[in-house]
Order: sequence, then structure tokens, then C-alpha cells
Amino acid sequence: MKKTLLAAALMASSLCVQAELIQHTDQIAEVKFTGSTYDLGKHVGDVANKQITRSIHRFDTTLGVMLPGLTLESLSENFKNAGVFAKLQKHSPDAAAYIKGLSESMELSPDYLLAVGMSDEAILESQRNGGIGFLQSEQPAKCTVMGQTNGEGLAWGAANFDYMAINYEGLIVLNHTDADGKTRIIQTWAGLIPYGGVTKGGQPLLMNTMADEGTARQNDNGDILGNTSVPSYHLSWEAYNVKSAEELSNIYKHGEYTAYFSYVLLDADARATNVENGYPTETRIRHEQKFAHANHSLYKEYDFVNTEFAAHSLERQKAATLFMASASIATTENQAIEALHREPLWKGRGDLMGTVTSTFYSVNGKKVDMAIYTDERHEPVRIKNY
Repeated sequence: MKKTLLAAALMASSLCVQAELIQHTDQIAEVKFTGSTYDLGKHVGDVANKQITRSIHRFDTTLGVMLPGLTLESLSENFKNAGVFAKLQKHSPDAAAYIKGLSESMELSPDYLLAVGMSDEAILESQRNGGIGFLQSEQPAKCTVMGQTNGEGLAWGAANFDYMAINYEGLIVLNHTDADGKTRIIQTWAGLIPYGGVTKGGQPLLMNTMADEGTARQNDNGDILGNTSVPSYHLSWEAYNVKSAEELSNIYKHGEYTAYFSYVLLDADARATNVENGYPTETRIRHEQKFAHANHSLYKEYDFVNTEFAAHSLERQKAATLFMASASIATTENQAIEALHREPLWKGRGDLMGTVTSTFYSVNGKKVDMAIYTDERHEPVRIKNY
């Protein structure tokens, strides 16, 4: 049963701040917050300190399972030496403000927190050194997504977030309204790893890791944290600030990134948009009524992307595309969730890896209703942007 832990009108650091923490289930909490991004970070660190601390410990333990000797401390030291937070401040002041507020309330360095939040870089580091990565058939790829619009005010989307078993708990949804009254919803793990949500423009944003692009860089002996690379957290955060497909496309202007993502933006009043950033500095943009996307590029082929690659990404892409071929704007939540919960899209709830959440987004104009499914023991958590 949903339980409100803070009053809706709790006054934080200023009279402009309103905050509420809703613990929907033992797996998912929602932070409803009105105020600056910096204050949001401070507040999340205050109200979810113990939860985030436990999650970070579990993440650190899992790193050692993926690659013996790999630790969060060593990763954060690499981030510090590479000036990751300083680069984030340059390219995404808004993301840096959130991390700064969270860092101050958690009393942990920004680079330490980013070493968790930029978890794809940890996977790529493990893969590069012979540990668990994107090359195995059962690995922490994220995710399979699909959705469509009719251009006349209606849209729907569906997304599986496949990741580590430690992510089954500690999910925090940031429901944030800024000083201009614009609301974004960011689904995160531990307040640190964004993986889907709703933009300030009222559009669902479906996210995938581009496992092939990071592997292409590795095969080219490229550095993950290169001197000129932009922290991937720039994309992870700024994508939710956009209000249009054009704005989403424009955030990819900074060149080479430390990791690579695909986003599907579902604007109910226009065509859907897919943007991929590729190695080394490619940006691929397409506009269609429907999209399905797994963990490899739809527009560029690599010979190493075989049937095993990225948790059977090719097979998942085929299954999602097949479902979308017969889907319509009238496709229901039950139909979409049933598809997400069937193999090969459904990865189960394994001891190391699995499907963390399956989310359905229903859009009417700029109003978005989300239903977040976890496992059979829990009812879906319902969150909206209005």
C-alpha cells in the first residue's frame, strides 16, 4: 500500500520548495519535488540516504563479481583523474547541479556518485578486461523498447529495463517540477541511473544502451574516459529537459561520448523520433510512426553483433518489430505488457541479471500516465506527469 512519508507541502531550503516522498512499494519510491535541480539533489540525498547507501554497496559488490578486483573506489578514482564531474559541469550544468546537491547531502564525492550513475562505463571497463560485458548472451544489457504515435494527440510506449539483480530494489522515480512549472519524470535506480521517463514536453522517453557502439570503440582500442569525451550523464539527464524532437537531436552536438545511447521520443502530436549516438561521433536521427529498439543500432551493421551479442539483442529486436507490425494506436496496456513479459523480451528475475521493470506509457496530448511493473508479487505502480 502506498505510504506518504513526507507531507506534500514540506518546506525545504526555501519557500519555493515543495517535496513529497511516496514509498509505493518496497521496491519503488517516488520523489515529487518542486524547486531547483540542485535542491532536488539535496532532497533526494536527505530522504533516501540509507536506501542509496545500501544500493551503492550492492553495486560495489556486483562489480567484483563481474570482474574480480573491480571496485567502485577504483572506478571513482579513474573518474576523478579524468575530470568527469568537471566535464559534466561544462556540458550539462543542470545534471551537475543535481549531482552536486546529492553529493553534499550524501557526503560522497561527485565523481564517486557518477561512477555509479554512469554504470555502462563500468560494464565496458569489465568487458575490456575480460569480465562480464556486452559480449555474453546473458549480461546486463538495457533494454527493449517500443511505441507509436498517431500524430493527433495519442501515443503509447512500452519498455523493459534489463539490468543487474541488485536493481530489483532501490528504484526511485524523480517527479520534478521546475521553477517554470515544467514537469519531467525520470525513472532511476538509487537516484543515480536514469533509464526512462517523461520529458518536460510531455513525451515518453524510451532509452537503450548502444552496446555495439561501445564495443566498436573497444575494438578500435579507444579509451572509455578519453580526454575529449563528454560524460554520458550529459545525455542521461539532459534528454528529460527537452520539449521537442528538435531539442532532443540538438543535445547530441558534443561529439564523442563515454557511452552510447538510443532514445525514442513519443510526441503524441507528431511522428515518433529515434536518435542514436554512435562511435566515434555519429548521430543518427529517424522519424516514424512506430519504433522498436533493442541494444544495437538499427542503421549501422557490425560484424561482431551475432546471435549471442548483448543478451540476444538481434532476437529481441526481431520479436519487438514483429509485435509492432500488428500493433495499433489502440494497443492496450495489457497487450503491450504481455509482449514485454514473453521471451525473448522478458529476461526473468535471475540471481545476477534480469528484467527490473516493464513500463507502459499512455499519452493523451501532453498528459502521460505510467504503469511500472516489477514482479508477480507486486501490483504495478502508477505515476503521472499532471
